[in-house]
Amino acid sequence: MAAGATKGAITQHFAIKGNMADLNAKEGTQETLVSLTGMILGIVLAKYLHRLEKSFTHDENKNYSDVNTATIVTWTVFIILTLLHLWANYVGVKILRLRTLNTERATVALQPVIDGCAADCCAILRGKQDWNGMKLSQESLLKTIPEPSGVCESLWASTIGLFCPGTVLLGVPLSKGVHESMPRNDALHYLNTQFIDERYTVTILPSSSWWKKTEKVAIMLRVGASNEDELISFVHAKIVERCTKILPGSTDRPTNRKLISV
Repeated sequence: MAAGATKGAITQHFAIKGNMADLNAKEGTQETLVSLTGMILGIVLAKYLHRLEKSFTHDENKNYSDVNTATIVTWTVFIILTLLHLWANYVGVKILRLRTLNTERATVALQPVIDGCAADCCAILRGKQDWNGMKLSQESLLKTIPEPSGVCESLWASTIGLFCPGTVLLGVPLSKGVHESMPRNDALHYLNTQFIDERYTVTILPSSSWWKKTEKVAIMLRVGASNEDELISFVHAKIVERCTKILPGSTDRPTNRKLISV
């Protein structure tokens, strides 16, 4: 299922002129040719290995180590071809220049903006900077954002992200994102004042682990939220997450609501 979804996304990436049908036809032809070539080479290799194993098995003058030579050769060829297959897939995927952003790619592309905005927000909360200085800093940071096609995320970081989602939770239910972070009576007031003009809501969830005090930032999307709203909410949450790390539970740290509002 995952392989089919990934293949569909890559195929759609190549169809830059809406020629999906033409692309699928060419892909099917190439797959047929590659499969036929691989089948022929596989038959030739299997016959060679069978002949090699048969020669060692029927020769009584061969010792035990010689008899196992065919097995060693078979496994050696299998391991080499498997590694070659994985390397070719890795190189092929690495060459792709996708025009869309997921969470990992958005983090890589917008990391300078996130770090800069978080530093400015913390400086404002500490009274060391005003809003005018923050606006000038943001204008310079926006120039550092690369094109989506120029973003190359780490394969290792993306793999870890699949099993360890991190502290930013996207698409959290309203009952969990609001009711667990504040009293139930304040939830409606918070939604109607803090994010009344937005199609998303960001809250800071308290740590649920007794051995690691790590706060999580929850993102709740409203009905009708677009891809742009989702990206804006993700950047907002990443900035809040960075601020919580710069001000980790210090005595002069502002409340969560004030931290989010800045």
